[in-house]
Amino acid sequence: EAQLCGFLWRRRWLGQWAKQLFIVREHVLLCFRCAADLQPVLELDLRGCRVTYKDKRGKKMPHALKVTGTAGEVLVIGFQSRQQAEDWRKV
Repeated sequence: EAQLCGFLWRRRWLGQWAKQLFIVREHVLLCFRCAADLQPVLELDLRGCRVTYKDKRGKKMPHALKVTGTAGEVLVIGFQSRQQAEDWRKV
């Protein structure tokens, strides 16, 4: 059972954004290229992660969450609204 799911924007290297399916299930963030994929392209255990909100007014992606894992891996997720970013940050 998923705690939260939705199509969000993932920042890739060189600043490009890709729309992907994100699911939070049992403290793990899963990222899929599309809904039909059976295997996630990314799995990140959220326990111990640091999550930072970034306000990027005037940019293509006005709101973002920067998720830093315990091993130093970084994931940036983009949102169109601050409320959507806050809903995901609470998980």
